[in-house]
Amino acid sequence: MEIIDSVPKEKLVAFSGEHLYYEISMLYGVSQSLIRGTTHLHIYNAMLESFVIHASVIIDFFYKPQSGPEDAKAVHFMSDVKEWRAVLPPIDKDFRDFQKKRNRHVVHLSYDRLNVRPEDKKWGSPKLTRKIRRIVDLFLEYADPDRVHPRLYELRSAPAAR
Repeated sequence: MEIIDSVPKEKLVAFSGEHLYYEISMLYGVSQSLIRGTTHLHIYNAMLESFVIHASVIIDFFYKPQSGPEDAKAVHFMSDVKEWRAVLPPIDKDFRDFQKKRNRHVVHLSYDRLNVRPEDKKWGSPKLTRKIRRIVDLFLEYADPDRVHPRLYELRSAPAAR
């Protein structure tokens, strides 16, 4: 059901300058905040949940198939979709494990949470953010500049996760 050519360039530019920029910048910023840490449990948990939500949105943007005409997908920003699909790394084990953990430990209230060991509560946010960042940078390299808001390119200089 992928709808690639029907999204007007003006809509893509507006979307990328506001909503895509927001999701990526929030992920980068929250990841930095998690690295710095906090002594307040509620604030830490809120930052962790924010990280999970923004990472999920971005991973889905790159990898989840379009399910409806209003779903924004990375392929919409490409002049050469075949080339993009060839350079986009396949979804890897870290992303699949993250999605499974997200589903079982954050977005669904499940009895499985009783079985989570303390060492399994670590999300590896710096590593996951670095992996997502490489894909974002790849996206910015291959996206049609006429379809991307210039503001999005500013994210290349955002602080990187350690």
